[in-house]
Amino acid sequence: MTQRLRPTIDLSYGEQEVLQRVLAEPRKIADALSPDDVREHSRIIGVLEEVAAAFAECFFQVVENLPDAEPEQTQQQSRGMSR
Repeated sequence: MTQRLRPTIDLSYGEQEVLQRVLAEPRKIADALSPDDVREHSRIIGVLEEVAAAFAECFFQVVENLPDAEPEQTQQQSRGMSR
């Protein structure tokens, strides 16, 4: 039996980055949590992949809504690249 979950969480940009990093490495998380139980290992990976898929669209929207870099920072970056 499955159940549809629709949680709402408030995360800072830094916290969103951490969540993205965690969700990008489901096998490493499963290795840490259940190295000796193949079935549980597989379940952990499956759940993390489902969560990653659910958050993927949201993460793309956040990136699109990030404020533009300050003009001064942009000028400094372009000068640094031309060297």
